[in-house]
Amino acid sequence: MAYKEGNTVIVNNEGKNEVGVVIKKFIVSKNTFYDVLLESRSCVTCVNTARSNRIFIDRTLTKTLVDSGEIECTVPYAELAETDQLPYTR
Repeated sequence: MAYKEGNTVIVNNEGKNEVGVVIKKFIVSKNTFYDVLLESRSCVTCVNTARSNRIFIDRTLTKTLVDSGEIECTVPYAELAETDQLPYTR
């Protein structure tokens, strides 16, 4: 599943799960990567869904918790995008 900008995702950051919002999606060598703004207001760049990485988007947890509506990111993505205050990641 490809995530769009503004989607809430759960990022596994070296064993610690964190909620964030996708701020940018890009493709490199047929692989999809994402830049994610975490609720702690830190940004993780070049994240994908491959579990072999130290930091990755956990598709299972995202589907279970986010898609069901149990967890929602508190980052005001729409407001930040509207006022052009999203972090520049490239």
